[in-house]
Amino acid sequence: MRLRNFLGVVGVKNRSARWALVAAVAYAIALVLVAFWPTPVDTEAGPWLFAFIEQLHRIGVPQWFGYGEIEFGANILYFMPLGLLASWWLRWPWLAVLCGLGVSVMIETGQLLLLPDRVPSARDLVANTLGTGLGALVFLLCRGWLRRRARQGAAR
Repeated sequence: MRLRNFLGVVGVKNRSARWALVAAVAYAIALVLVAFWPTPVDTEAGPWLFAFIEQLHRIGVPQWFGYGEIEFGANILYFMPLGLLASWWLRWPWLAVLCGLGVSVMIETGQLLLLPDRVPSARDLVANTLGTGLGALVFLLCRGWLRRRARQGAAR
């Protein structure tokens, strides 16, 4: 069976849905690789990252801003695509946020049970869920903008 026929059978009928499916699969693979890598993925970047933070402090960034804040922000950014894609697929952004929380709980539990070199944390749950929520918000804003644009085009 050709891929296009298969996608039609599973409900992916138009080009934008196909691109969203490709993006979702690519994102899922990246998410699993990062989440379940045996060691923290930023291990190699550690020395560079700490030198960067030190440089930021020298130019006036407050001392309280450090590795934890960068990691928190990175987790938010990393989960925004999940919120965007899940909102698009599910059509209910609040449900996408719950999916983000569920995925995050599964990741943190998997790290706790399976990966002794990884450190699961409630802070990651918060950042990941916040990122999913921001992705869902981007979806809502884009959907609203597209609907307004369509109404304006129909009115002309």
